[in-house]
Amino acid sequence: MSSQRDEARVVIIGGGAIGLSLAYHLGKLGMGDVLLLERHQLTSGTSWHAAGIVGPLRWSMNLTRLAIYATQLFAALERETGQATGYRRTGGLWLAQTEARLTELRRIAAIGEMAGLDARILSAREAQERMPLLQVEDVAGALWVGEDGQTNPVDTCMAYAKGARRSGVRIREGCAVVRIERKHGAVHAVETSDGAVIRCQAVVNCAGVWSRRIGALAGVAVPVQAVEHMYVVTEPVPGLPAPTPVVRDLEAGFYVKEDAGKLVLGGFEPNAKCWDPAEDFSDPAYQIFPEDWDQFEPFLKAGLHRLPVLQTTGIQHFMNGPEGFTPDTRPIMGEAPNLRNFFVAAGFNSIGIVSSAGVGKVMAEWILGGAPPMDLWEVDIARFGEGEAGAAFLKERIPEAVENQFAMHWPYKQPKTGRNLRRTPLHEAFAAAGAVFGAPAGWERPLWFARGSEEATLAYSSGDQPWGPCAEREAAAARDGVALFELSPFTKIRIHGPSAARLLQRLCCSELDVEQGRAVYTQMLNARGGTEADVTVTRLSEAEFLVVSGAPTRRRDLAWIGRHVADGEQVVIEDVTERYAVLGVFGPRSRALLQRVSTADL
Repeated sequence: MSSQRDEARVVIIGGGAIGLSLAYHLGKLGMGDVLLLERHQLTSGTSWHAAGIVGPLRWSMNLTRLAIYATQLFAALERETGQATGYRRTGGLWLAQTEARLTELRRIAAIGEMAGLDARILSAREAQERMPLLQVEDVAGALWVGEDGQTNPVDTCMAYAKGARRSGVRIREGCAVVRIERKHGAVHAVETSDGAVIRCQAVVNCAGVWSRRIGALAGVAVPVQAVEHMYVVTEPVPGLPAPTPVVRDLEAGFYVKEDAGKLVLGGFEPNAKCWDPAEDFSDPAYQIFPEDWDQFEPFLKAGLHRLPVLQTTGIQHFMNGPEGFTPDTRPIMGEAPNLRNFFVAAGFNSIGIVSSAGVGKVMAEWILGGAPPMDLWEVDIARFGEGEAGAAFLKERIPEAVENQFAMHWPYKQPKTGRNLRRTPLHEAFAAAGAVFGAPAGWERPLWFARGSEEATLAYSSGDQPWGPCAEREAAAARDGVALFELSPFTKIRIHGPSAARLLQRLCCSELDVEQGRAVYTQMLNARGGTEADVTVTRLSEAEFLVVSGAPTRRRDLAWIGRHVADGEQVVIEDVTERYAVLGVFGPRSRALLQRVSTADL
């Protein structure tokens, strides 16, 4: 190890839009002791070839609030730094070809309206009036978002960098991280390719498609997989309106934006090609892949249909570069559940530029304040199990995740790929009884029990659910007779040792110094009075407790408890979830059933 040493309060790994925005916002909050490390040149990973679409309306309210900030910051950043960002508002059209899609767009429009955006549903003809080059004979309607726009990704990144440097942030290019040092369960230092060892209080993994590799250096599972992401740039197109709205044809899976009088056309295919970065991070700067016209052909055909002017317009440039996607097509943010002060902001599923502003702001506040400034559970890294960062799982799931960027976001939609990660002991018995399985929190669980093939293949719906009669039938059985519920996926945490009672008394709001065998339903609260965990705690003995919580919050709850063990406390925290199967027996005849299989007096 080199004797060359350095220090920084926060080390940011990655000089793309996300890392630079975080550096800028940390600087604006008064933290100048920040060092950003970029292994090549700024933006040379994926930011340089981003389309630069600024779409503030997302599929949920919290993600919309994050994205809206870009529409405020990009123009202000240009004024503040004197560095042009290329940001301009154009408006945008989201096209629907089916009534089901139009229903989804109405829901999304309501999110936009509540968030203060100019979001409204248009007829096909009204959409054509805003973009006359569109063919709309097969369009059922459209969503108009007035705040949609675009920015120049490289210029925006340079503005972030300029603002960060003004606040005292150091940026070091040509400097890769090759080792991450841990001490006492927390980040301690990073070692760089030039032999420097940099001690730090926090590390933030903003390495984009390389974030899984960086996470592995720290022993942190980061489920981000790179794919080949393609778009074409046309020759100049006559008759473009000024400004030209961004167009998303959701059924066809493609988007179109204007660029200096030309059109950029790209998409999200159902069979995306995965790409793995080099193990030693030796990939070249500005990585590009060969042109793949066979892969791109469906988008090109759809574009020629939707914009007939393209039939007489040439293609000037084919771009094929890496882009990082996550298993559920949502970003990965937050502090690693198994390593204190190691933060992640990666996996932005081709919307990293618009995401960068809000992500940089909330991550900076999270790092400085010790807690997220808003509800970010839907993007929290702790939502994933370690199995979901495995190479085999990602290769299977990520092509579906790419398609999901524009696919229908049905209520209760279940993934088709990467299934059977976790099964309960009764899985085969349930399957034989007609169970139709979903995969919430990665567990195969019965959603309903089908009687016949028709009930086994029910379609998705935005209204009354087709499986409603099945659920009613099962509810009636529980109400009038007896029903068996599979509860094994519930998180089960064994806490034991001389300090176990003291730890839980400090974390929980209910009295836990109770007699052996008693169960207490309670919450774990934070210093602001908010709920961090919703649990049932059973006292097994004087110094042993069993904490049961929900399946999705398994890693988060373990981390929350573990981080609050005080120095000197003697306590062991064990995840025993898969050690025990749990069955619930409910209904007025439950006692009669159990009495038949038990000699105990029930």
